[in-house]
Amino acid sequence: MEQEKEKEIKELKERLTIVENKLLKPSRPSTGIKFLLGFVIVFVILLITIGILQFIGASST
Repeated sequence: MEQEKEKEIKELKERLTIVENKLLKPSRPSTGIKFLLGFVIVFVILLITIGILQFIGASST
């Protein structure tokens, strides 16, 4: 009985240490997410620019 409690306490301490170490590490978004976000931003800016150019071109004729 006593050994089971000590074993459980030891396991809980190990798990707590693992969780604490994960919290101490700064989480960084993966490279794929950064690339996808950059691609979406560039694509939206490109679409806005094309829209502005078409608007200017249509109003001048």
